[in-house]
Amino acid sequence: MPTQAQHGTHGVVERLRADDIYDEVAAELRVNGHAILDGGFPPEFVRGLRAGLERAYAKQVDEIGGDEALRRMGDADIARCVLAYEPDFLAVAAAPPLIELAKRVLGPEFVLLQQNGIINRPDRKNALAQWHRDLSYQHWTSSKPLAINALFCIDDFTVENGATFVLPGTHHVTAFPPDRFVQKFETQIEAPSGSYIVLDAMLFHRGGINRSAGLRRGVNHVIGLPFMAQQIDIPSVAGRRHPA
Repeated sequence: MPTQAQHGTHGVVERLRADDIYDEVAAELRVNGHAILDGGFPPEFVRGLRAGLERAYAKQVDEIGGDEALRRMGDADIARCVLAYEPDFLAVAAAPPLIELAKRVLGPEFVLLQQNGIINRPDRKNALAQWHRDLSYQHWTSSKPLAINALFCIDDFTVENGATFVLPGTHHVTAFPPDRFVQKFETQIEAPSGSYIVLDAMLFHRGGINRSAGLRRGVNHVIGLPFMAQQIDIPSVAGRRHPA
């Protein structure tokens, strides 16, 4: 039986490119709003990031005055700008596969707007479990992507440990959809350790609840066009902590 692709097309004069894996991932991102990209890191490097994220978070807890202070700020289990504390996370932000995909989606000029480490603990309230866009409070669409977020999976993301949920296609729509739509179309994305879950930054998504016995750790990057400002002055912070 012929596949849909073998049926060809009629009246189509424009088509998304598919010359290599980056074009394929970019097409998924453009149409569905989400895709998975292999980071290309060796497993031992990814395993080392687990301890690195814990160290960075512990340092920030000390700097801010304790875990309770972070809870009051709504930042519990979130480590801001991890690359400023642990240099291995700079490699995660600048991984060649991620940079190449950003070029295909955004063009030659783009900026790392933020990098946040996320520690999702079993049966603990997750501040990111609410539906949101990573370009928060925005209710408009654009003909081309303005930013992407790339959630690097330090651990496997599974149904049991609360892998990310998305609402496919909502990056094309200005308003958040009704509850019945959400219940019908929400999709949970399982992804292996060492990969990026890449979203259009205007796609509505949320974290799941970790019902496993272990941690689910990741580090999220928002990469956007240069007219958008960084959440933190990343070059300044990174240079101060890691002088050349």
